[in-house]
Amino acid sequence: MSRPNVVLLHGLGGSPATWTRVIDLLDDSVDTLVPHLVGGASIPDDALTVARLIRQNGTTPVTVVGHSRGGLVATALAEQFGSLVERVILIATPATVASRLTASSISERVLRLPLLGSAIWSVLPPARLRRGLGTAFAPSTRVPQFAVDDLAARTLREFVDESNAIDHYLDDATLGDRLATVSCPVDVVYGLADHRVDPGAMAISASGPGRTAYPLAHEGHGAPWSSAGAVTAVIRGDATPGAPITAPHRPAPRLRPRRWSPMPYPSRARETESATPMGSLQRVELPGRGPEDVRVDSVGRILTGVEDGRILRVTTHADRPATIETIANTGGRPLGIAVVDDDTLLVCDSERGLLQIDVDRGEVTVLVAEIDGVPVNFASNVVRAPSGRIYFTTSTRRFGLEDYLADLLEHSGTGRLVVRETDGSIRTVVDGLDFANGVAVDDDESWIAVAESGSFRLGLHRNGAGDALIDNLPGFPDNISVDGDLVWISIANPRDRRFDALASLPGVLRQLIYALPEKLREGTNTTWVMAVDRDGHVVHDLQSSTADYSMVTSVVRRGSQLILGSIAESALGVIDLPARTEETR
Repeated sequence: MSRPNVVLLHGLGGSPATWTRVIDLLDDSVDTLVPHLVGGASIPDDALTVARLIRQNGTTPVTVVGHSRGGLVATALAEQFGSLVERVILIATPATVASRLTASSISERVLRLPLLGSAIWSVLPPARLRRGLGTAFAPSTRVPQFAVDDLAARTLREFVDESNAIDHYLDDATLGDRLATVSCPVDVVYGLADHRVDPGAMAISASGPGRTAYPLAHEGHGAPWSSAGAVTAVIRGDATPGAPITAPHRPAPRLRPRRWSPMPYPSRARETESATPMGSLQRVELPGRGPEDVRVDSVGRILTGVEDGRILRVTTHADRPATIETIANTGGRPLGIAVVDDDTLLVCDSERGLLQIDVDRGEVTVLVAEIDGVPVNFASNVVRAPSGRIYFTTSTRRFGLEDYLADLLEHSGTGRLVVRETDGSIRTVVDGLDFANGVAVDDDESWIAVAESGSFRLGLHRNGAGDALIDNLPGFPDNISVDGDLVWISIANPRDRRFDALASLPGVLRQLIYALPEKLREGTNTTWVMAVDRDGHVVHDLQSSTADYSMVTSVVRRGSQLILGSIAESALGVIDLPARTEETR
């Protein structure tokens, strides 16, 4: 019988399914024990149950990884049975009763009422359970079906007992006080956008002796699912720790909205599935979030950048997890990428400008930091023409990446297309674009396409004259890529009729909309890519409402596959390319 190296403990109302993506990424040499803990009325009793399971499977000291409530069980295990535990990894684990942000909500209080709570629990529809689980996952990630099924399988008594056990354990001593008595190393992984457990309390828990912090920007409470690659990297010991920080407070920007009139709302925008089925999507988990752009080198390796500045090179395999190399770090936030050759990349960094990367050495050179004496703001996408000229977009002069939605709502048209000549001089080719995004250029540079996300179009610039390759798209176009006579377009989100209606109304309404909580501003999430020919005719239209992937911000063809990137995901997406057929719009 094999002995477990890693024990994975799920959270409140959960199941071993929480760890599915992590288990898939762990090396075959790692044996896992994944208990199903249901209805435990005591954290120490659950720890005793886990200790017995470890002993049954072998007594080798293990790494214990606990998510949320499971983190408290992991802590209790290290407290009571220290000889069984060589390392503890806590993920989104509450440090005090007060740090449980949802425990005092009206819904949880009502469920604790003996008669009324039971009556409500017995008739809760799956849709209501799904809404209730919304805070358990990153804001841009859908609630997976297994989480709904897990909660539906619980009785109210089991759920309340599990929840009360958390409070009793933390009432006796805070997590920080308990960790001070643990002799093994402790890693603390937490999302800076967690709406269930206070990130500030987790940061404090991570700051004691013998503890290491792994804060995850833009992550919520569901890191084992929505940041599986990052969690796996911590388990393997491959992750780079950070300071025990909390998300900085950013004042909301002030909008100066401009009225405009979008073209008529297209009927295609109301659909969530394409006529041609997209087929199944394979996720390639990454050790970081937000692969906004994807490109492929000469041997099929995928290049992308993630939000902590790393540039990753991904080699996929048919029979095992992908091999992922870090080839550089921009020191900012990489977005668009262009492959010059296998030794050189160009990167648009939203904070640093246009960069060049030596792949072998990992050296980063700033090519363009200023335009007309003003620092580059929000460099977005880049392409290099055969002549050596480099074309890149800046999405807006008004806002940074974190406030991209503000620019879409304001519609002030401060994006531009810029060229860096072979002698290093900089020239603005086109100004006044509404959120300039992806860019593609013909070999002779007589044809340049720019995705204007704010106007739902691909602008076409021929010999200095502006036109549209395709107009009135049914969604927000993001990055684009050339594939022979086709241009592939990533559709980040479908059009929203409410957004269109706001365009011609007084600007103060858009300012009010932007002030709403992010969850209330969200639209429909789908997986969506399109391809058009050089005349703007739609050749491929592939859309799915799958929960596996959303907010596609880039697409590139690799052989018979399409590789997808998403600024909201912690993985790449891979789908098979269907046969070419003309679509009607």
